[in-house]
Amino acid sequence: MSISVFLWKGCGLVSMTSIALPGTPDSVAAARRFVVEVVRSCPWITTAADVLDRAALIVSELATNALRHTRSGDPGNSFTVRVDVNEHGVRIEVHTLPPRQWDSVPHVVTPDDPSREHGRGLYLVDQWSHRWGTLGPWTEGVYSVVRWDGDPCLAEDQAGNR
Repeated sequence: MSISVFLWKGCGLVSMTSIALPGTPDSVAAARRFVVEVVRSCPWITTAADVLDRAALIVSELATNALRHTRSGDPGNSFTVRVDVNEHGVRIEVHTLPPRQWDSVPHVVTPDDPSREHGRGLYLVDQWSHRWGTLGPWTEGVYSVVRWDGDPCLAEDQAGNR
């Protein structure tokens, strides 16, 4: 089930939408489609296809990590994708159950081989996001922020406020 809310926040319109997905591999593609559909459903947003592709790939990596590294990927469990869209960009959150290893914290590992299939997820999220991090301390999961091309706040983010 998906819930959408449109409201005025600060100086612009914001769309907040979330969906709970089963902890199965098919849900990674569903999460990707969900993010793309949410952004496209916002009539006040026009963005380049490559920016939208980047957001879709980021949620794909975050959803894959949710299945692989948290209890959300255990049989019968689920994870939630939340998408917030405004005139500056999109914030993607993947809410999960706790990690399988109690001391596990999402972190970037620089791949020694860029063509590797595994172990590059958060490295790619780090490269494609303007900002990302964990949701904690009371909520398990990871978020990513992608700014629209030409956004005036982009220069501020790239100047060190990542």
